[in-house]
Amino acid sequence: MRSAIAAAALLLLSALPTAAQQTLRLVTGELPPYAFHVPPPTVAEQGEAQGLVFDVVREVARRIGHPQGVEFMPWARAQELAMTRPGVGILALTRSPEREDRYAWVFNVVTDDLVLVGGAGVDASSLESVRNRPTGVLLRSGAEQLLREQGFTRVQPAPEEWINAQRLRDRLIDAWLAPRLMVLHAVREVGGDVSALNIGAVVRRSEIWFAASRGLPEAEIARWRRGFEEVRADGAYDRILARYARLRPAPVPEEARRATIPWVN
Repeated sequence: MRSAIAAAALLLLSALPTAAQQTLRLVTGELPPYAFHVPPPTVAEQGEAQGLVFDVVREVARRIGHPQGVEFMPWARAQELAMTRPGVGILALTRSPEREDRYAWVFNVVTDDLVLVGGAGVDASSLESVRNRPTGVLLRSGAEQLLREQGFTRVQPAPEEWINAQRLRDRLIDAWLAPRLMVLHAVREVGGDVSALNIGAVVRRSEIWFAASRGLPEAEIARWRRGFEEVRADGAYDRILARYARLRPAPVPEEARRATIPWVN
């Protein structure tokens, strides 16, 4: 009888929050198609939050009983919080050697390719071929860090990838380094033709992770991972992935593009 009561008590406690089950503060930036608003902040103050990684993490959070709120902020600020403060979960972070020791890596949501895109007539077969050309990257991204560590001196960071798409279209940059899914989404946002893209070298695989502050207890990491495996096992993950594979984003309005890049064509 005593053992039965103990077992029931243990089962009840396992369903309740514990010290190990932290309430992570979830943060991200505007990173379409991984996490973003429609319409984007450059167009309107209020928008609907969505995204491939955003939806997956929100579904995992729901299943493990975690509050689902995700804060959007400048991407550099989100990374700084996750690196310097405890109890922060961050969506959607590219896992790279440069970042390996700075975060706790919880689960890999999707694997993309980090690709080099060239402007018209630009050789994009390797990073070396654009070393001396102005090259667009997302501000404070793994792509920016990679180029700077390799000694590139004409790196042109932008706060949103659609700006890189527009700059490449208007020949303000000669090349662009970004994950493939972000490239395709951004080009569509500025009304470009993805079939005409000059995509060259695949620089490396780009694993897009849900990560957290270092020191997150292993029990908490395991809890999130179990939730993710459940989402994968019952088909919810595949449904989310299929939805974003079909997504055709609305173009960024011309007035917003002109406000950001005054000489836009």
